Amino acid sequence: MHNLTESNGANRGQWEAIRHGSGPLLVLAGPGSGKTFVIIRRILHLVENRGVDPSSILVITFTKAAAKEMKERFSAKTEGKHYPVNFGTFHAVYYHILKTSYHYHSGNIISDYEKKEILKTILSCPSCTYPPAGLVSAKISTSMDISMNTSMDPLAADENIDNLLAEISRFKNNGCRQENTGELQQEGFPAIFNAYEEELKRRGKLDFDDMVLKCHKLLTDRPDICKSWQEKFKYILVDEFQDINPVQYDVLRLLALPENNLFIVGDDDQSIYAFRGARPEIMLGFLKDYPDAGKVQLEMNYRSTPEIVRSAGRLISANKNRYAKKAVAAARGGQPVIFRGFVTREEENEEIAKEIAERMAVSGEKPGETAIIYRTNQDAGAMAAKLAEKGIPFRMKEKIKNPYRQKIPQDILAYLEFALGGQYRKDFYRIMNKPLRYISRKAAVRERVDFGELLSFYREKPYMKDILRRFQLDTERIKKMDLYAAVNYIRKGMGYDGYLRKQEAEEGKERGALLKEAEWMQQQMKKFCCLEELKDHILVCERELEKAEKNKEDGDGVYILTMHASKGLEFNTVYIPDCNEGIIPHKKSMKGEAVEEERRMLYVAMTRARQMLTISYVAGTKEEPGFLSRFLTEFGR
Repeated sequence: MHNLTESNGANRGQWEAIRHGSGPLLVLAGPGSGKTFVIIRRILHLVENRGVDPSSILVITFTKAAAKEMKERFSAKTEGKHYPVNFGTFHAVYYHILKTSYHYHSGNIISDYEKKEILKTILSCPSCTYPPAGLVSAKISTSMDISMNTSMDPLAADENIDNLLAEISRFKNNGCRQENTGELQQEGFPAIFNAYEEELKRRGKLDFDDMVLKCHKLLTDRPDICKSWQEKFKYILVDEFQDINPVQYDVLRLLALPENNLFIVGDDDQSIYAFRGARPEIMLGFLKDYPDAGKVQLEMNYRSTPEIVRSAGRLISANKNRYAKKAVAAARGGQPVIFRGFVTREEENEEIAKEIAERMAVSGEKPGETAIIYRTNQDAGAMAAKLAEKGIPFRMKEKIKNPYRQKIPQDILAYLEFALGGQYRKDFYRIMNKPLRYISRKAAVRERVDFGELLSFYREKPYMKDILRRFQLDTERIKKMDLYAAVNYIRKGMGYDGYLRKQEAEEGKERGALLKEAEWMQQQMKKFCCLEELKDHILVCERELEKAEKNKEDGDGVYILTMHASKGLEFNTVYIPDCNEGIIPHKKSMKGEAVEEERRMLYVAMTRARQMLTISYVAGTKEEPGFLSRFLTEFGR
């Protein structure tokens, strides 16, 4: 039997939590404070010191990986004994309850592919009962057009489906209640949601969010079943409690009755999953829901240097809706947090990649000890391309798009391919009306486009003669230019920038957003002497991105992550680029509680660093200035 004494290395706060008696307890566990240690030792204390039946203990966390790690670490501490403690995610535990009562099986769980196909069918069929014909092109938010126009870019169509599925998930995680659902109740959504639910019912399928909803209904409607599960799970421990959503909490409260032996561990300052329905106010209101609950704070940070802990602490203290805390670093001294400004994002990426390469060469630091953390993965592709260019291995937890495969770089590449690569029809189709030239696809009948044949096709329309002659002349000029000059001419001389400005206005995008993508592509051209060299580089980037995606769990490489994906990880060195207004805080999250969550995201990213933390921003030029994130001024920048 373990002798659980303070000589085992726990600090005072940890031991207060471990030796807590019965009833509810809130454990505020900041970054690097040893929350997993506390949960594991708490279980051992219950079993070995208080004689609690291990099978009556339920440990819940949010991901399979976290549940597996917790179980493995617990097993390693039991000295060969097998204690049948229950470890699982919210979804796994609630599904187990449903399966026992309703005899569900794995075939009842709908796949992501099936969900997308259902929505595509609903949105593309005006004659369907749901939605009514008039709602096929409805919008559920100002930023999301959920129509399935056949001319829509396939990538854009898939993104819209993903966004709609996320909105459906949010609605369900809020208990299908209208409050706090933002745009969910705008025109079109109710009909689409009802159609989706009817199709799930017809197929006898559940999605992950249904597991929680149906579990709540089961336990509410059947007190006898609810009582049996309450008697089974006498002690419930919850990890990462700040990520809980309202329905999960409702079920948890039901299961914990009547003893309310709830041991919850989390950090409201790390609540960053509002898009999944997480509500930090649940954790903030726990002591009101359970007035007799105890509260313990784990103050010691065993991960980061004092400089990182202080900077992160000053940042998060600006949030109003939080538990006041004091964090202290266990380490003594370290390097100051570094702040840098760059004129362009290209310079920023170059400097970060250069530093990483030098550190690997000089100190022998392994690539996997470094992370580059972004607010979103929109600009992460350019960083991946830069690392690939320098031969630095990298890995990702999320799929990052090859920046050269995005719409605007592909347009520019098609222009170059058409002019320099043989005037193929596939490239011509992509660029012929960017900008608008009134050219029909029917005009190009052969695999290779001939301007003589185009002129013949439009012989009855004299106004097209000048348009086609100019197009032909521009194509001949591009052939005589280097790649950088050619892209500049495509943009300024052939009117592609004008086309992008029009697209920005029509799509409601931020002014200059598309032009920045074109500028990035133009800057890349300085590195290549010919089209073939550029195409070879794009293929290298493609291969490296595929390799990085396969190496999510294995292999070594610099991590490229979003702030959301960085949660729960730690690294010796962390870079946080693009700390500009409109990026962090995000342009869609500039007010109220949304800003507080953005601040929490930056806090999470900062506290991933053990030893070195570099934060940078793009200052821009006089013509196109970049604005320093307000957050950087909050902790002494």
